[in-house]
Amino acid sequence: MNNKRLCILFLLALHGQSYASSNKDVDKLALSFMKQNHVEGLSIAVVSKSGKLQTFNYGYANEKNKLPTSNQTIYRIASFSKTYTATLAAVAAQEAKLDLNASIDQYIPKLKDNTYLNNVTPWTLLAHVSAFPFDFIPTPQNESEVMAGLNRLTLPYAPGSYYAYSNAGIGTMGYVLQNAYAESYEMLLANKIVKPLQLQSTYLNLPISKESYVALGHEQNNKLRPYDRNLDIWFAAASLKSTIGDMGKFLSAQMNYAQLQDPILRKAIPAMHQNKYCLIGNLACEQLGWQAHLITALDNSIGDTFSGYDKDGKLSFTPQKIINNPDFAKNKLFIDKSCGGYGMSGYMAYIPEQKTGVVVLLNKSVGDARIKLGRDILKVIN
Repeated sequence: MNNKRLCILFLLALHGQSYASSNKDVDKLALSFMKQNHVEGLSIAVVSKSGKLQTFNYGYANEKNKLPTSNQTIYRIASFSKTYTATLAAVAAQEAKLDLNASIDQYIPKLKDNTYLNNVTPWTLLAHVSAFPFDFIPTPQNESEVMAGLNRLTLPYAPGSYYAYSNAGIGTMGYVLQNAYAESYEMLLANKIVKPLQLQSTYLNLPISKESYVALGHEQNNKLRPYDRNLDIWFAAASLKSTIGDMGKFLSAQMNYAQLQDPILRKAIPAMHQNKYCLIGNLACEQLGWQAHLITALDNSIGDTFSGYDKDGKLSFTPQKIINNPDFAKNKLFIDKSCGGYGMSGYMAYIPEQKTGVVVLLNKSVGDARIKLGRDILKVIN
């Protein structure tokens, strides 16, 4: 990105915010982040203690077409999808469609012959403690191959004993939910979350009429990543699309569930945030699709706890021992989730005690810097 483009970008960022109230602290952090990380488009949602939702949009959703970011900009929200799937699972538990502590073979009977899966439950899948790998090798190409992969799967340790981040684990939950309801994930998303929360632009399958609003993705080396409408086979873990406004509403619901009109969501959301599987060393506790941290970790810049990439550039996750830590919830905590992929990335976090939160979405794959940005914003709004 040359200096002229940077100049145009930051003039637009300063003067072209859409549907946002001014916040000098947020602006300063956002513009510094964009400059340091060569980011063309950035959207931020802030939920204040009063429950007020503010959105801030900077730069370009598509710099090639000179399309600025706005509240209509659609991002692929990658692993934020996991928190929607966790919410659906919690709803299913409230509706007696799903037992979170039952073996998944109750919902996918064809898996009963694989004894390794006997102790794999929705809870262990959604908390990344199922002992599933990050992905199956080779990656399945259709549901039939997913089921074949599950039937071949062997587990290196007992479910519930170690944390290891897994797309395949939460991806499998999509198939569990579909079987539990005998309904598509897409319809469950629409009827159980999108409609009750009055989300305007959150989709599994994005309508073609909305594709012009999709942000143009960029890899870490700034290589363009055009929009691909194909779904990931682990769609429940990585394939949703949304806007900054909808993500702000979704985050607000996690904090302010007691005020929701939908009675099922009022009960389901707090049930998601039990600190059931805690990491050794008091680092964090796994919830359904989310991770809780001591408030002191706001000064760090590491998100979902995994080792990152190995020397060959492949994702490498180091399993971490799980312990029972009933005293963890007595601490002051914040709860978060990061996302990345498809040339986009993001971070969201909130402090339950203060009911303040932040969502960051950007059209570039960026590492821990976007986590630091989100946590810095969370600190300045409190």
